[in-house]
Amino acid sequence: MYENIFKLYCNKKQFLIFLMGISSGIPLYLILSTLFIWLARENIDISTIGLFALTQIPWSLKFLWAPFIDNYKIPFLSNILGQRKSWLLLTQLNLSIFIIFLGYSNPADNLMITAIFALLVSFFSASQDIIVDAYRIEILNDNSQGAGAAMTQFGYRIGGLIAGAGSLYLTIHLSWEKIFLVVAIIILFLMILIIFVIPSKNNHVTSTKNLITPFKEFIFRNSFFKILLIFLFIFFFKFGDVIAGVMANPFYVKIGFTNVEIANASKVFGVIMTIIGVFVGGYFVKVGGILKALLISGFFQIISNLLYVLLNIVGPEINYLFLTVAGENFSGGLGSAAFVAYLSALCNKKYTGTQYALLSSIMGLARAILSSPSGYFVEAFGWSIFFIFSTICGLPAILIIIWMWRKFPIEYQKSRI
Repeated sequence: MYENIFKLYCNKKQFLIFLMGISSGIPLYLILSTLFIWLARENIDISTIGLFALTQIPWSLKFLWAPFIDNYKIPFLSNILGQRKSWLLLTQLNLSIFIIFLGYSNPADNLMITAIFALLVSFFSASQDIIVDAYRIEILNDNSQGAGAAMTQFGYRIGGLIAGAGSLYLTIHLSWEKIFLVVAIIILFLMILIIFVIPSKNNHVTSTKNLITPFKEFIFRNSFFKILLIFLFIFFFKFGDVIAGVMANPFYVKIGFTNVEIANASKVFGVIMTIIGVFVGGYFVKVGGILKALLISGFFQIISNLLYVLLNIVGPEINYLFLTVAGENFSGGLGSAAFVAYLSALCNKKYTGTQYALLSSIMGLARAILSSPSGYFVEAFGWSIFFIFSTICGLPAILIIIWMWRKFPIEYQKSRI
């Protein structure tokens, strides 16, 4: 068994996916986590911090420009590097530039400027995700998608460790401006490494020159009811986790934990628990199938949100912080591996960039738009009621999975082209 697990995860393709996962995870956690802690330390009020979830809108709308990235080549640069590499180079260069600008934006005096640069970082991060998600799906066969999902999530969490714990530890010695500069330099280093590791033979995609074909193929694959069911499941599966996650770091700050305590628990120990979760989740997908893995992880995600309520009751006790982080991150990793494998399975490999962007954008809608009033909810009802509400938000996905398992198995949802 251990030999099979080793072969599943330890190969060149999975290593490349891991590197791309790191590159995707750094800006994601910079916006979702570190930025929110920075704003809280600058005494920006909770309701305004919650509205900063709107800076994540590009992750929700990336399907709009995904067909362009999928179909069109960058003049001159594509001839040298190939289509995927050239787009990756362009997005990562811009990503680094705007991370630097974000660090120098001074939110205490120029909150709107901070929001604009955060939005631009999100845009280029979302564009990068289009490319790396497409490439991951294209180079792996169906049996390896679960492992690929796990390696993507593994890379995400290492990126989160860099942008999260790394940034918080550096606050002891460096200003926020210099911290964001360091993060931008790391992105540039990863860009160079990834560009050299990606083989040229897998670097070109067939251009359809028809921007709506990927959408048509997906929509007409199943009936309207089944498409609606898939979309509702994607929306609700991470909904509760997303709502809780947006407010988690401001919650830790407001109840009295220090930057170092948050870094140790949430950003280091949490990453370890997430990594364990994603590898367990990837293995569940391999041995039990995607829907079974989704059902198990869905229950874990719901239960874990109640740990925030317990932490709010006991106050800033470090052991309870570690317990909360352990439950939330293990269940989140478990669910993420199964969820990414599910989205990957739904994509036709001819249109991976566009179709994966479309599907993941549905989940991003919950993260960016519907989670933005979270700060107002907390101010009106308090932390405990807020986290109980986030728990309830995960229940619809469980009901949909159970129905799918009995009436709509994964084989009928996949592309048969």
